[in-house]
Amino acid sequence: MMPKPPHEVQVHDHERNSSAERAYLVLQALIELGPGSHTLAEVIAHSGLTRSTAHRILQSGVRTQTFVQPTYGTYAITHPSTTGHSQDALTALPASSPATSEELAHLQRRTNQVVALHSHLLLGMPSRICVDIADGNRHDFAAALAASDAGPVLRRAPLHQDAAGLVMLAGLDDLSAGNAVLRRIKIQGYARTPSPVAGWEMLSVPLWRGSVLVGSVSLLAPDAYLQRRAERLADATMDTAAALSRRLEHTRTQRQIMPVLQQAS
Repeated sequence: MMPKPPHEVQVHDHERNSSAERAYLVLQALIELGPGSHTLAEVIAHSGLTRSTAHRILQSGVRTQTFVQPTYGTYAITHPSTTGHSQDALTALPASSPATSEELAHLQRRTNQVVALHSHLLLGMPSRICVDIADGNRHDFAAALAASDAGPVLRRAPLHQDAAGLVMLAGLDDLSAGNAVLRRIKIQGYARTPSPVAGWEMLSVPLWRGSVLVGSVSLLAPDAYLQRRAERLADATMDTAAALSRRLEHTRTQRQIMPVLQQAS
């Protein structure tokens, strides 16, 4: 018997607030279904979307290389290969664009630490989802990750779990009102907490597209190393977030201009 979707997503498509929400539901469905490929029917059952909507989003994901279609009618989250992951625990992460991955890899080379890109999911339990990671083949990180069995938490966790989510919470005005910790994070521009990997801390900065908070960029480093160099590493991470924001804004501008050009042609 096909599992029923969670109660909070059993609503009609016309009740969704945006196409972005529907895309997140498809991504969430594939994450919850687990590793490997899954049929369109399974995605529909887990997302609560209509067949045409789920199929359209999945095909868009295939075109943008977020999803792959191993066989006709089945889909899976892309295994990122551009940033040199070294642990099976990371292989369920969806890939970001090549340009975004290169920015993350540049920060990794600049700092020689592990870099992660997170997005947020505000349906149900507000969560942060890791959508790309550049580990630079850090064997000490790979060993710590394997020893702590932190892969699932590294991939997804509640927004309040660690710096990657807290820095996003601080940027969401309706959620940060009256919270002294979030106000402090908002003022200093970054958050620092222990990471899901034992012995490693996480430093995260917000990622914006214009005035819209779209995620966070995080640096994972050994505790003692990050404590000694927090300000310098924060500056470097902010530089990368700014570069990514410019790319996102440029992409949005191109999308706005293209219909005008098509109409004029």
